[in-house]
Amino acid sequence: MPQTLSQTQSQRVEQQLRLSQQQLQLVKLLEMPIAEFEQQVKKELMENPALEEGAPLNDSKEDVVDSADEFDANDTGVDPYSDSESDDYEHISDYSADDLPVYSSGGNDERYGKSPVVDGGSFIEYLESQIMNYDLSDDEEKILKYLIGSLDNRGFIDRPIETLTDELAFKEYLYVTNQDVEKVLHVLQSFDPVGIGARSTQECLLLQIDRQLKNPESSLPAHKQKMLRLERDIISNHYDLFLNKNKERLKNKLGLSALQIDALFDDIKKLNVNPGFALNEAAGERVQTQIPDFIVETDPEGGIQMRLSNGEVPRLHVSREYMNQLKTFQHTKEKMTRSEKEGMAYTRQKIEAAQMFIESVKQRRRTLYETMNAIMDLQRTFFLTKDENDKVRLVLEDVAKRTGFDVSTISRVCNSKYALLDGRIYPLSDFFKLTRKNAEGQEIDGRQVKMLLKEIVENEDKQHPYSDDKIVELLKRRGLMLARRTVAKYRMELGIPSVNGRHG
Repeated sequence: MPQTLSQTQSQRVEQQLRLSQQQLQLVKLLEMPIAEFEQQVKKELMENPALEEGAPLNDSKEDVVDSADEFDANDTGVDPYSDSESDDYEHISDYSADDLPVYSSGGNDERYGKSPVVDGGSFIEYLESQIMNYDLSDDEEKILKYLIGSLDNRGFIDRPIETLTDELAFKEYLYVTNQDVEKVLHVLQSFDPVGIGARSTQECLLLQIDRQLKNPESSLPAHKQKMLRLERDIISNHYDLFLNKNKERLKNKLGLSALQIDALFDDIKKLNVNPGFALNEAAGERVQTQIPDFIVETDPEGGIQMRLSNGEVPRLHVSREYMNQLKTFQHTKEKMTRSEKEGMAYTRQKIEAAQMFIESVKQRRRTLYETMNAIMDLQRTFFLTKDENDKVRLVLEDVAKRTGFDVSTISRVCNSKYALLDGRIYPLSDFFKLTRKNAEGQEIDGRQVKMLLKEIVENEDKQHPYSDDKIVELLKRRGLMLARRTVAKYRMELGIPSVNGRHG
């Protein structure tokens, strides 16, 4: 039967959420705790000569954004998931050299002083705390803990899988296959920081690129996705050329221009090749510090005061020198040479990038402030009493409704952030509903389980402490159906030793 070719036309309507460059930048800044945010500001200052720190010359009060607890009426916290496609910063032509956007952190105000620093657990403990997010068997959890303990000072696994399998058998009496160890290693490589558990610098870079490409919560623009795929190709298939900086051969192999290759190299250089930097050089005992993002203080009269942590974020402004330079270009653009036109385009791009970053910083600050204010209002009684029984069962949607932000925005604000409440540090996640599934798939209140578990252990016979299996049985009598493994996780979260560690 002869085959024929035919053409058909079809229409398809689809709705996509596309974030502007400003919104993407704000999303990233919202996720950052204060220490990481400080580093990002320093990085922007180094990379963009049009962004400067300190008060600009001839600074006036009108130029400066109000500090920590007050905000300009026009400084609205923009929800990065709103439908607006307009730019969230004013166009460059709206500014003269004497009217520039300025960001003030309020860091020079003596009322705020330095941010309190609270010692957290070791880097090893930080990694082990992530284990509870995965459904692992007992053997898998033992393998994972062994792998964490085997990380070198860069956060890499520096021994072959076969060697690790032998070590598990000889040292831990755990007889597993190479495939079992490989499977658990992939679990470790999904932990934060990205790149942890890599077996080489090449794998470390690939893990970070893949995390960006596969992140379901990230809506990357098409050009960024293309860049990441090209970077993956370079690291995966042309790593030797990359190490030797053989850009000419890479340009020919990939069919790219010299400018495109330079941009790919610059982007790859931003990746972290030392994800285990917080490990101690010898035994991984360096203590991470927790710098609170919010400082909350109460008084006996029932008042609650909150301020954002300033960290080491300086005042930011757009360079007047660059603005004046652009003004000169604009006055003479009729007679400009090609190189002068390129210089004007470069100057304009840097100024717009500086403006956008300053606006994103201001919006981040406003969004954090309003989110924490909503949490304080909803958990007011707990903030005043510090009594766990006074905690309201909050979910992200409650705060989203109160602030008008999207749930995903609230989630980003609360991720990896801490509040210092009257001298005690709390993760923001601690102010929300804590639930897990029991053995029958029903949702249970984790705080209730922890309270009962603590009560059971406090009242046990210290000469004959309860095993996890016995605690499961005692909880069952109180109507809580939990697996032994779940009980063990709650016990670990409370810092309660195992039965052997509690024996009188």
